Amino acid sequence: MKTLSALCLTLVVGYLAHAVTVSAAEAPRPLAPPTALSLQEARVIIDTAVAYAREQKLTMTVVVLDEEGQLISADRMEGASFHLERFAKGKAYASLVLRDRTETAAELAKTRPDRYFGIMGMYPGEVYLVGGGLPLAVANRLVGAVGVAGLPQGVDEKAAEAGIAAWNKFRASMKK
Repeated sequence: MKTLSALCLTLVVGYLAHAVTVSAAEAPRPLAPPTALSLQEARVIIDTAVAYAREQKLTMTVVVLDEEGQLISADRMEGASFHLERFAKGKAYASLVLRDRTETAAELAKTRPDRYFGIMGMYPGEVYLVGGGLPLAVANRLVGAVGVAGLPQGVDEKAAEAGIAAWNKFRASMKK
């Protein structure tokens, strides 16, 4: 009797181990959580900002990041310097971290140099505290940021604002 019980137990344990292995192998890989900002929405922002720069007969780079600071999409206009993508990403990342326009953060250099250099020290090589970075929000919830680099002072923000205005219209049209 003991050998029959031991054999049955071995068979049951073997079957269970096989079932767990098979189901683990067949289980789908987990997906990354979806971002609140789609690629299509990022492209609306970018395409409108690029159109704005073309109207001004200027070249630039524009970057859109998700709420975690990860790149969704970027464009470097023909003739724009290759290093502008890093500047644009730094502006967008800074606006995410600070939850504010980088133009406002740039004023910290004059008004609160301790904070300005503290931010620069906390995020070395990741933030660029000059105008051209704007946060993106939906229902007062931060969903990403846009950064524009390569345009004259103040025009970077205008290009980003044009992209955001088009994005807001696009989102409103999607609700209908």
